[in-house]
Amino acid sequence: MKAVMYGAGNIGRGFIGQRFFLSGYETTFIDVNADVVNAINEAGRYPIYVTRGTEYVPEWVENVNAVNGRDEQAVIDAIANTDILATALGVNILPFVAPLIAKAILARKEKSGRGLNILICENMIGSNEYLHGLVEPHIPDAEKAWFEENVGFVCVSVGRTVPPTPEEFKAQYSLAVCAEPYSELPVDAAGFRPIGCELPPIKELVPFSPFAFFIERKLLIHNMGHALMTYIAYLKGYGFIFEAATDGEIKYILTRALLESARALCKRHGAPLDDTMQFVEDLMVRFENKLLIDSLDRVGRDPKRKLSSGDRLVGAFKMVREQGGVPAHIAVGVAAGYLFDMPGDPAAVEITDFVKANGLEAALAKYSEITDADDVAMIRTFYDMLQRKEPFAEFVEVLADMKNTH
Repeated sequence: MKAVMYGAGNIGRGFIGQRFFLSGYETTFIDVNADVVNAINEAGRYPIYVTRGTEYVPEWVENVNAVNGRDEQAVIDAIANTDILATALGVNILPFVAPLIAKAILARKEKSGRGLNILICENMIGSNEYLHGLVEPHIPDAEKAWFEENVGFVCVSVGRTVPPTPEEFKAQYSLAVCAEPYSELPVDAAGFRPIGCELPPIKELVPFSPFAFFIERKLLIHNMGHALMTYIAYLKGYGFIFEAATDGEIKYILTRALLESARALCKRHGAPLDDTMQFVEDLMVRFENKLLIDSLDRVGRDPKRKLSSGDRLVGAFKMVREQGGVPAHIAVGVAAGYLFDMPGDPAAVEITDFVKANGLEAALAKYSEITDADDVAMIRTFYDMLQRKEPFAEFVEVLADMKNTH
């Protein structure tokens, strides 16, 4: 069996590539980083340092090769001959590779007539529709019916944390990746083509439909909690996620924010609350992993996207409102996000400068599409308290009052 992993970054190597190897695939990575491509071809394997307890345990990924993403014919040939394709490139890169994926699909049809399923490992709600919309215009009209019936765009919820690799490991193996043990791979069962086909044999693949619940669980619980911790921890002078997760004051707000989002998400989808609460409990333990040296600048980077209307913090805030709840603890994270002025992050500087020049209300409308007077007032309350560095006891009192009076 053959697999193609489009993107040889942290998720491509540190998660999906390992799933392919453990499932018996020969994996071809596609990447534009020539150093990475050459290293994969020279070594034919690489280690993942998995954090288990207080130790890093190396797990080797073998049977791998790579092609340069700038070599159009090599990319087409790899995709034309594979059994499964996955992407982990970043949403912003997909428009640049979509025309090449279309060419490969057409070459594949001409060569063997086989369809193709694409596992889309991108952090985006509606990634299947998005990538389909990018590829489909490059398919000739005469081939569109075949394309729709035989090419599957499959949403994947990537839950494994793959932070930057410690320098000591990279010094020994340039391809080394660090990751947590969590390796469940939920996929949208309805995305595979042709309809009713046998699903690819991939270890820990969890097919589910309707899949929106899993995508939103990742974004509006996991990613929301990650961002909330980061923005509050930044204001307290921390540098890493595990420091935030083991700070009692931050944990208090985090726990209740996760509860706000979990209840609303289960209500929205009619999902079992107990299962989601187990996910929340496991998530909090994962956040505390000291071996995942996950920096705040990495997790908090690009608040312009992370504070946008449908993304993690504001998306969770609006979902709780939609389901009749009070997103007071999530609001603390939103407020902290508007104070995230990390040097070297252009989006962070843009937002904080805009607030200084135009006010928080204008910024909430521009970046988060929050205009409701009550919502603005709630976030404003915590923004001002964070600016004044109010003691934690004041936050507890205000939060309790908001919960009791709304």
